[in-house]
Amino acid sequence: MDEALLKVESEQRSNAVVLRAEGEVDSYTADLLRDKLSEAFGAGLPVVLDLSDVEFFASVGLSVLVEFHLRGEDSGIPLRLVSPRGSVLRALKATTLNQTLELYLDLDAALHG
Repeated sequence: MDEALLKVESEQRSNAVVLRAEGEVDSYTADLLRDKLSEAFGAGLPVVLDLSDVEFFASVGLSVLVEFHLRGEDSGIPLRLVSPRGSVLRALKATTLNQTLELYLDLDAALHG
């Protein structure tokens, strides 16, 4: 069921691990996002999470982002978010996380951080 609602593809590049999320992040799919982020952080490179194709983003998704932002701060591995819009951007602004997390307009900008 999770995979039907959320798809997360991973690509390791020389300077970062890029995750592309598509679909919905909610209580049913948050564990998939958490697992993919955990795998990405294991590479020891900056992690770029592209949220441009996420249509719905529940509060549990914010918890996952905060969890990995803090993990990144502790380990020196940045978490960079690409193109949050719609419900993702509204959720980030409502909680002022848009002022804490690293947000980028496009993948190229995030890769060069």
